[in-house]
Amino acid sequence: MPKLPSGRTVGLSIAPALAKVDNFFFRAVFKMQVESFEDFDLVVSIVYFRQKEDVPYPGDEYLSGITLSALGTERCDWSAEDIEAFREWLAGDANQKWLHTAYNELLEAIKNSKPQVPESLDGILDDEDDCPVFNTGEKEDELPESVIALIGELIKRDTVQSVSFPFNNSKVWRLLIDEQVRRAKQTGLPLQKAFTLSGPDGGLSCDPSEWGGAVHIPYEGVCEGDLFIAPLWRNFIRENNSATLSTSYHYLLLQRDLGELNCATRRIIGDGWVLYESTRPYVKVDVFGSRTD
Repeated sequence: MPKLPSGRTVGLSIAPALAKVDNFFFRAVFKMQVESFEDFDLVVSIVYFRQKEDVPYPGDEYLSGITLSALGTERCDWSAEDIEAFREWLAGDANQKWLHTAYNELLEAIKNSKPQVPESLDGILDDEDDCPVFNTGEKEDELPESVIALIGELIKRDTVQSVSFPFNNSKVWRLLIDEQVRRAKQTGLPLQKAFTLSGPDGGLSCDPSEWGGAVHIPYEGVCEGDLFIAPLWRNFIRENNSATLSTSYHYLLLQRDLGELNCATRRIIGDGWVLYESTRPYVKVDVFGSRTD
């Protein structure tokens, strides 16, 4: 735990969150707000230490009343020097490893606990939906090697800053996570800002955090992205020769042939798969603003 320029000694803790894993409302809020490791700062508490004669260094621990998400906001009264020093400490490999371990520990605790439904909701919500979004154990979706290879090629392009892949296929997800981690290291941006990834609403049989990545799982439906690999159930409206490619994606890869489209090139991949690429100037898709769930 670092001693900041102000002289304050601080640290991190998830003990308050772990103490609430059986709380119905905590779990509900957690599931809504903590969609991936990128959101974990909302529940990581910052703790302070006060020196006492009979307590070894760093002293007696107590809660600061704020979480990591408060840094740089009006909820945190730290000086700019303290914030900068703390963030530098937080970026260290050991502390990042601790955060990832703590994130997985909290997810496991929530998964293995049973919430107590408030009496006021008894009969309305008898049981909470505790289905995990990662390591679901569900059967994986099979994809042709030609499609997997194409996805691996497309994600290297500058015109692919986000990918919506609503399929449960660990081979592809490993490719996507590796590219996300590479871009994050290259740009210094958070994972989802460096390369935004969205998955299927049913979750994944793998856990992206084990590979160092982060994936958004929509509550229902799909999100859009610069590269959108469309599921079979997704319908597309075509009006004869006036059909155009949506601005909700720059590349559309799907297992059906929509024919020739205005404002897009068409490439036959094989096994029924076709790639459409917009001929419009590239504009980065506002992924969550274009959500279709």
